[in-house]
Amino acid sequence: MTRQAKRRTRRPAGTGAVIQRGDGRWIGRLKQPDGKVRWFSGPNQAAVEEKLAEAGRLLGAGLPLPDTKVTVGGWLTEWLDHLQGLKASTVHYYRQYVTAYVLRSDLANKPLARLEKADLLHLYRTMTSPKTEGGMALSTTTAHHLAAILHLALESAVEDGKVARNAATLVPRKQRPKVNRSEMTVLADEDFERFFDAIRGDRLEALFVVAIREGLRQGEILALRWQDVDLERGTITVIRSLRGADTGGPKSKTSRRSVVLFDETVDALRDHRTRQLQERLRVGTMWEDGDLVFPNEFGRFQSPQRLRDRLKAILEGAGLPRIRFHDLRHSAATNWLKGNMHPKVASERLGHASVAITLDLYSHVTLGMQREAVDAITRKRSGR
Repeated sequence: MTRQAKRRTRRPAGTGAVIQRGDGRWIGRLKQPDGKVRWFSGPNQAAVEEKLAEAGRLLGAGLPLPDTKVTVGGWLTEWLDHLQGLKASTVHYYRQYVTAYVLRSDLANKPLARLEKADLLHLYRTMTSPKTEGGMALSTTTAHHLAAILHLALESAVEDGKVARNAATLVPRKQRPKVNRSEMTVLADEDFERFFDAIRGDRLEALFVVAIREGLRQGEILALRWQDVDLERGTITVIRSLRGADTGGPKSKTSRRSVVLFDETVDALRDHRTRQLQERLRVGTMWEDGDLVFPNEFGRFQSPQRLRDRLKAILEGAGLPRIRFHDLRHSAATNWLKGNMHPKVASERLGHASVAITLDLYSHVTLGMQREAVDAITRKRSGR
């Protein structure tokens, strides 16, 4: 014999009703000001009471109740499609992260209104866990960026009345993904010089010289045009960056800058231009002239993946540590600072917003500089 659902408590008018179903589950019923009825469910009476109370607070504040039909993936897609006030490259970057790491996960199918702190904590742990353990094996930098994007999207959901609160704010700061600075690997001292030997004669020699000598970002290098290069004055003007299939402004306002080149960079670029003209003649009408300094064999944008593959082959062939392309930029800055370049000058060359960012990022170098300065002063005083 099936038990009938029965009312457990008498509640004040307008605050809904809570009953226990025949199968033992608890449900709540609340009539909204527009006459529509919203149902809530939970494993016990207290859970349903809490949901009814939260719904009552929202209605009392004149706010709509969250739409339980909207999923996390559905909201993220809608949010990305309606982003305004951002560069196209930034939206493209957001979409890449969300598509690759969230829309293909189980979290995408979860109702947005039911997203909890525990769901995000699970996602954060999965981000950096090894693939052998079912994780994504992301770097801490990527995990940090993805968490920041999710925070923005959920905050926008609150503003649009899709949810009552941003679940990301419930996660304590110490449990959110943080960038592990130890991931930075640089080529220094003998390895720095061995790298120059390894790239000598390579089709992309000048590109790698610009990366490890001048510290330009990958996107800035691939978007570089000959009109941005003044070999007579020995300068490069960074005014654009390649992101995805499009070029736009560089990463930030301070990334728009002029860089004074080292002599070996100027020499490498002169040789590169001569080789490129010969390459262009061989290709003939198949060449697409975009004035790019570092195009592929047909004048089009160089593939970032192909560039990374070439770097990997060069490093393995020379027996050098395996590093990311971005670590060439770190290697350049480390070399400058070890050569006593003023941190302010290094900061401007890197396009950082402030010298504080440079000092924080390269504290492993500046600490050594401090030691050398202290030792030098000590020796000077001892000599007296």
